[in-house]
Amino acid sequence: MHRWFNNPEATRTLMEQRESFSEEEARAWVQRAATTDGEDRKYAIEVEGHEEPVGFTALYGLFCQTAPELGALIGDDVRGKGVGRRAEALTIAKAFDEFGAHRVYGRIPAYNEAAKRVVTSLGWRHEGTMRGHLRRDGGLADCEVWGVLPEEFRSAAADLEL
Repeated sequence: MHRWFNNPEATRTLMEQRESFSEEEARAWVQRAATTDGEDRKYAIEVEGHEEPVGFTALYGLFCQTAPELGALIGDDVRGKGVGRRAEALTIAKAFDEFGAHRVYGRIPAYNEAAKRVVTSLGWRHEGTMRGHLRRDGGLADCEVWGVLPEEFRSAAADLEL
């Protein structure tokens, strides 16, 4: 976590960014992530041939009246190789199959074309744009809201063995 959250390339497209992230903060983050209390679940992304996880996915806001939000960070050299798509698909399947979510949504910075390609390939639809929502590099950037229903996801992800 410490390495990922301090990697500008990995965090450039996250919704929320930190100016710094200490080793102590990273340990506390991992400790919180390991619990099954509360409304959030986080999952390490493990890839064969890598000794340590290469990122994580998360479902934020489970067990609420609203749908859970998907989050993801691919923090190592596997970006652009299909790891994120598979990890996100496994997490979305958990949301629907294990947690009974009626939909999953995500907020994506409008400039994050890679994330939009991934979610589109998993059946997501663009649902709206929050103009000037994010402070970035001394200016403002748009944030897009995307969402998927169970049947849309299952149809689009049929090529994956989930």
